[in-house]
Amino acid sequence: MKKYRITIITILCAAALLLAACTDGQQQTADPNQTAIAEEIVVLPTLSPAKNAPVDPGDYVGVYANGNTDFVILEEIEDSYVMQVVLYRLIGLDGGMVSASEDGVVFRSVDPESNPMTVTFCRDGEQYAVRVDESTWEYLTPGTVVTGFERVESLPAPTGEYGEQIDEEELPQAPKGHYTFNPKVCSDFMEEVFGKDMCDAWFNLVDAVMEGRDTFACKDQFTYDWMMGQFPEHCLPIMKELIDYAWDREHSVKDGVASFTYLVPPEEAKVRIEEFGKQIEDVMNEVFEDDYSDFEKCLALYGYFSDHYTYDWDTYAKMEDEYVDYTSCYRFFQTGIGICHEISSAYSYLLLQAGVQATTMSGNRAYDHAGHQWSYVRINGKEYHIDPTYVLGTGGALRYFMMTDAKREEEDSYDPATFYAVSHYSQDHPHPAYVADDETFSPLWAYEYASFDRETHTVLCPAEVGDYGEWSYFRFDYTGY
Repeated sequence: MKKYRITIITILCAAALLLAACTDGQQQTADPNQTAIAEEIVVLPTLSPAKNAPVDPGDYVGVYANGNTDFVILEEIEDSYVMQVVLYRLIGLDGGMVSASEDGVVFRSVDPESNPMTVTFCRDGEQYAVRVDESTWEYLTPGTVVTGFERVESLPAPTGEYGEQIDEEELPQAPKGHYTFNPKVCSDFMEEVFGKDMCDAWFNLVDAVMEGRDTFACKDQFTYDWMMGQFPEHCLPIMKELIDYAWDREHSVKDGVASFTYLVPPEEAKVRIEEFGKQIEDVMNEVFEDDYSDFEKCLALYGYFSDHYTYDWDTYAKMEDEYVDYTSCYRFFQTGIGICHEISSAYSYLLLQAGVQATTMSGNRAYDHAGHQWSYVRINGKEYHIDPTYVLGTGGALRYFMMTDAKREEEDSYDPATFYAVSHYSQDHPHPAYVADDETFSPLWAYEYASFDRETHTVLCPAEVGDYGEWSYFRFDYTGY
């Protein structure tokens, strides 16, 4: 299970997330909820009189706080100095260069958007202040001074709901499960969209490949064409690496018997499916406990994707200029990187292997018509959108988890009128209307995922409760799920 680490670096990462929407060459824009805090910053005309020689940074070594949310830490390590500066939790700086000036310690670093940032930490009468010398950020423009810092022994330790120290080792940990790979899986969504005949033909095809045969039972050519085109990516991603349509594609089915061609020797195909199955088993048994509920499986895998996989920005950029034909769910499993259709297909496939009714859902943004694909699940007879692509690298932001249609539209304007399940071609097949309107999980959308307690059926989400990095947990009761 994911462990939530409450450290100074957590605060710096939180600051980076708050600035993620900024663009190069533009003034940084603060979160509207932080504006009132930013207005407390005052600009002083002067600080302590300048000295004739640079100060000694060693005189400033220590921990400083101003009673709000700001702190400065300057440490001497061997022959150099290391500094951390956090201002209003909106700018977090570390890893820069420390030097001395005539009136204080100068710290040169970059803000979370990689823009140059220079501050001077200096005396202000009996206290200390941070002066912003270089910045592109709107609320910390050059000349801004944040005052009131005093030397403290240490920053207060993070505290829990009743003041107890939070120990990450005490978060509930799940033992490994004992899940077994099944090469023959097919979601209820697939049957609802494409029909039972195609699902039966798919199972017959998988049996044939596992047995080294090149024919299988199939109702007719129509069933064959649709099944071969739509099922492998969703139901056994490695299959497209192993087989292809029959040589005589237009006459692949004769008297209820269909044929296909191998791309590898038949005996190798079975071995490769088994190797792929071992890979899938390893992930499932790392993420899931044996008796997880469907909801717990979705949540555990969501956190796992956030921590373990990466978006393939190079492929995304390449697709702007040329046709790309190498993306697939199988590629994602082999490389750990992918774009939306690979990521969502992999997430849904792992859930399907674990017994959760899952598929993919696609749609277009209202403002630019750009397409996107995410996952779609059915739990306790209700349906929800889950976006494992948008959660990558966010620390487990739950605003993309168990979404309604309205919430999916709110998160980047995906128009429900453009939604289509399973594949682009689902509209060619009559199927039930898929509607996600249950708001049971809406309280989670404002938080990030830390862990869940199976004994109390409680999701634990970090929640700030005070100054200096004091944290507690928002607790969400998922009893019944």
